[in-house]
Parts: sequence; structure tokens; C-alpha cells
Amino acid sequence: MTTPTIETKISQAIQARVATCLPAYPKIWTDGEPVSLPTAGGQPASYIECHHEPNRTVRHFIGSDDPHERPGLLLLTLCWPITKVGAGSGKTHKDAIREIAGQAAAHFPADLPMDFEGVRVRVTAAPSVLGSYRDDAYLRTQVRITYTCFA
Repeated sequence: MTTPTIETKISQAIQARVATCLPAYPKIWTDGEPVSLPTAGGQPASYIECHHEPNRTVRHFIGSDDPHERPGLLLLTLCWPITKVGAGSGKTHKDAIREIAGQAAAHFPADLPMDFEGVRVRVTAAPSVLGSYRDDAYLRTQVRITYTCFA
């Protein structure tokens, strides 16, 4: 068995932390195998779409074996069925949905270390909870988490 690359170790550290975030909501990774969206009672259910976007590696030191900075972005999008948004019975108000997104953000505080096999990934700033937007089926509220790793 070969040793995982730095890129794999970064991804595994992030995935392990995401797995513990808001456990009541299924996580669907954008780069994973196609899966059916979750349902409850035959209707669309809420879930979290997860996207890991590594950025350009930065070289700060001269030595060939010196660490490089490996920054990136983790995007968590809380997807709430449009049919379940509102103030009526059985619906969830948009402010309550934003609060849930805030709870996801709070799971990744600034300077949070995420480790995997000797590689440490660190959240670089408080996450940003962005404004919600609609598509045909979901109200989507995105949480943007920046990180870096020196390896």
C-alpha cells in the first residue's frame, strides 16, 4: 500500500470534519458518485451539498523539500426544498434556515485544525454565510470556509 499524497490527506482531513457537521442532514459531495437526492415521505428532503476546491499552491521557501502553502475553499450549501419554505404549518421560515447554515459555519471556527496522517489543515478565517438563492426545487444557502495547509 502506498502512502497517500498530500492532496489526499488534505481532502480526508476536510471530509472527516464535514461528516460531523449537522449530522441530521445527509452530505452529498459534488465530486462523488451520482446519488439520488434525499427524500422524506416521498417528498424532497433537506441536505448539504459539499464542494472542496483546492487553490493554487504557493511556494514561500527556497529549499526543494521545504513546505508549500496549499490554500483552498470548502463550500457547504444547505439545500432546503422550496415547498417546505415559508411561515405556514409544516414549513420552515427562511430565517430559521439561515440559522441552520450559521450552525454549519460555527462547526468550522477560525484556526480550527483538521488533521489526517501528519498533515494539518487549518481554517483561516470565520466562515461566511452567504445570502440564499432559489433554483427550481431548493432554497440554497451557502457557507464558505477558507483553509490553508503547509506541507
